[in-house]
Amino acid sequence: MEKNKEKIAVIADSATCTGFRLSGVEATFALFGSEAEAKLSEMLSDEGLGIIIVPERLLENCDWRLKKRVEATAKPIVVAIPDSQGPIEQEESLGKLIKRALGVDLAKK
Repeated sequence: MEKNKEKIAVIADSATCTGFRLSGVEATFALFGSEAEAKLSEMLSDEGLGIIIVPERLLENCDWRLKKRVEATAKPIVVAIPDSQGPIEQEESLGKLIKRALGVDLAKK
């Protein structure tokens, strides 16, 4: 019996995509701007994906409707990482991200 394996996908610059490909991630897309937003929107409907990794600036600058959809979606989870320009101010901690995705506060005792 094969376990249900969810995939990881990356939308980022080519250098970041190369790094993730070297680590074994097959679904990488070197896209920017509206093309990256369209791909993210498409991926949010993909039931085979568990995690979508995107640059922080993509989420920061995307259309407000897409941003609301990302915030409301528990699966796949969208993880924002710093791009080549460095990190921007974090709005949501990893703990809050997990609580939103799983509905469980891991910090509570």
